[in-house]
Amino acid sequence: MEVHHPHHPTHKKKWSEYIIEFVMLFAAVSLGFLAENIREHQVEKHREISYLKNVHEDLELDIKNIKSVINQNTVRLKAMDTLFLYITNKTITDKDVYYYIRNLALRATFESSHVGLDQIKSAGGLRMIKNSEIISGIQEYERMLNANEKLESVRERTLEQARFKMAVVFDPVISYEMLSNQGDGIMRFNRPKNADPIFKNNKEAIKELLNLVTFGLNTNRYLNNRLNELKNVGIKLNEAIIKEYGDKFE
Repeated sequence: MEVHHPHHPTHKKKWSEYIIEFVMLFAAVSLGFLAENIREHQVEKHREISYLKNVHEDLELDIKNIKSVINQNTVRLKAMDTLFLYITNKTITDKDVYYYIRNLALRATFESSHVGLDQIKSAGGLRMIKNSEIISGIQEYERMLNANEKLESVRERTLEQARFKMAVVFDPVISYEMLSNQGDGIMRFNRPKNADPIFKNNKEAIKELLNLVTFGLNTNRYLNNRLNELKNVGIKLNEAIIKEYGDKFE
């Protein structure tokens, strides 16, 4: 009986075959890396657009809030001018003392909406943004935000001292009766119907209180200048974002 054994080819491969196999393997690996890089780039680009859309929306809200705070600061500065006009003309009444000092001890604080900026920081900073104007704009905006917060902190400490002083010299019943909220998010105090002779009986304490309120409110002048600068930087940054990414926002 004739037995057949499987045939195993033992011929050597040509160098050209090894080269072809190497090139095909190299191409497959390279294409894999390329596809992965393209995918990562697309993901990062999508993230970049998403974050800057949030920055754009935050800036829109910030600009609106800055205008509101500047307006409230200006109103209180005018009220302070009126109060000192009364004092200078010696037409000040005890009701005026309660009304003006109680309202002037309030303050409007600007709080930035920085969801987009926080997202960019958590994603590793500004490395994902390619537009140099946007990068420098964000850096300048954040620097001015920090400076504004420090200035507001100085004002708050002074006005806090004024509020503590009011707790000593003001009649709590009268202060309570003055409390009012107009429904527009701005707290105000009504003019009292009656008032004790506070200006006569607590003259030195009222002087100290007036000084504290004046020092605190004078900060509003600097704050308004800083806020106007911040608003202008925010507007410029927002315009740069819209120009670069506006057509990509959904």
